[in-house]
Amino acid sequence: MNRQTKIVWVGGIIAFMVLVIWLFTGGEQERPNSDQRERFVSANWTKRFQLYDRNPLGLYLFTTLTQTHISLKHRLVEIPDWVAFDSLVNDNPERRTYMFVGNNFGLQNAEIDTLLAHVYDGSDLFLSFNDLTENLYERLLDGITFEFDYAPSINVFTDQHKYTMLNLFQTDTVACEWRAFGSISPSIPYQTRSSFMEMPNFIKIELGDGNVFLHSTPTAFYNYQIKRLHGYRYAEYVLNEFPNNRDVYLLELGRLTDNYGNFDVDEQDGPGEKEDDSYLRLIFENPPLLIALLLSILGLILFVIFRSKRTRPIVPFIARKKDMTLAFAETITSIYFAKRNPYGLLQVQRKNFYATVNKHFFVDLQRREGDRALQILAEKSNRRFEEIRDLLARLETKEASSVSDQYVTEMQKRLHAFYRTAGIISSDLSEKLFTRDVEYKRSLVVPAALILGGIYVFIQGTYLLVASVGIGIALWPLSFALLFLGIKRITNPYLTVSSEEIVFYTSLGQKRKFKREDLISTDLRKGGVVFNFRNNKQLIINYWDMSTFDRKQFKQFLSKLNNLEL
Repeated sequence: MNRQTKIVWVGGIIAFMVLVIWLFTGGEQERPNSDQRERFVSANWTKRFQLYDRNPLGLYLFTTLTQTHISLKHRLVEIPDWVAFDSLVNDNPERRTYMFVGNNFGLQNAEIDTLLAHVYDGSDLFLSFNDLTENLYERLLDGITFEFDYAPSINVFTDQHKYTMLNLFQTDTVACEWRAFGSISPSIPYQTRSSFMEMPNFIKIELGDGNVFLHSTPTAFYNYQIKRLHGYRYAEYVLNEFPNNRDVYLLELGRLTDNYGNFDVDEQDGPGEKEDDSYLRLIFENPPLLIALLLSILGLILFVIFRSKRTRPIVPFIARKKDMTLAFAETITSIYFAKRNPYGLLQVQRKNFYATVNKHFFVDLQRREGDRALQILAEKSNRRFEEIRDLLARLETKEASSVSDQYVTEMQKRLHAFYRTAGIISSDLSEKLFTRDVEYKRSLVVPAALILGGIYVFIQGTYLLVASVGIGIALWPLSFALLFLGIKRITNPYLTVSSEEIVFYTSLGQKRKFKREDLISTDLRKGGVVFNFRNNKQLIINYWDMSTFDRKQFKQFLSKLNNLEL
């Protein structure tokens, strides 16, 4: 796997992760021009009896109903601790309604006495509980027992109506204990406000000028319960027992944990009671931090992958000899096109011929006197004396006006034939270059970007269609077009060169064929090369559209082409 392929894979993985993160986080935004509120969906069935919790076992709906029950002139106040209790309850003597809905309830003796004193003065106290602390039992329910019915549902009866209550867990109906008041001491006068199985679960006790309301089934006020018609009607019935012209104080300072009083189990280890205060909770609840965490993990994985290659010992670096053939061809081409002087190019050919003969046959033609040097060259190169003399005569012509582009081209062909027959250039190299079919591939960067873009546009269009946005159907043809272009650029080569023709493939897969014999010249540029053919035809080849390996091979082909044909 070369470096460019690794970059493409890394970019594809990053793009895929960004797409997945966007799909899982982008759907939380509200639709444009939509008046509907975002619907709350939850699967948390562990947290219970939280005042403003919208989960199934929360009390958000009951708290909202309580707020709407009282008039606008009065308020709903939460008392979270003893400081708020001391400042709100003791400093204001007006009548109020004190409420608590939960599993376990308990207060200090001084707080209980203060609260009951307000009840004697005309306030009301409503407690919906499963259990109370001992000091509350002594003051409120001395001489009372509890009974229960283990069933998935119960029918609660009032004076005129029947309400069906269900016990749900994750949308399944399961059996549980429905607690009710059993025998109550005759010394305690009370009124039954609702009951089930002929056992009261909601009673009213008169205490001085006020009342104490005790309710033994707090599960009747869960959110999922009130969303049902029977649950809503029953909660409305309970709230109508209290005046609507008073402030309502929520006694949250008395809420105890589910395991309170159980010495065998730690209070913080109960199911659903241990709060997750780790740093990961903060990251998972914050989408930008979650994205940063995922990208960090991805970067660590990529670092391990690329770093885990076998470490090789340090060896001395041997610099590769620079191939000057292509640079020489570019220099000659630039000189020729700058001056447009065929005679100057002929002089360059003559100097190169002198240097080549001197290098291979040790014959200095530049300083020769007579025909002695030509005869030695003819013997060493196995060529006829007349052919060599005619070749030099054409190279050393003084008639600059008679030298044309065609003259220079023919001269180069004769020099190339001399080099090949004299053994300076291997005939195998020439035949291999002009007879072998060579195929050059495109770079994978652009096709990969087109394919990933097509997949993204297709998913975006599907998402919009699912969201009932009509513009999504228009994105499908665009995604198919991007996928078609990307696949075409991968499956088709960029350029094929044979002994007879050069075939160029466009981005849409169309072929453009050029004959090799019609090739006149090549114009080397910084970012590519231009092939000039007869009849004013041109073929532009861009280096950036080739892969790294094919680009190197193509430059070698150009250097050999310029050395053998120009």
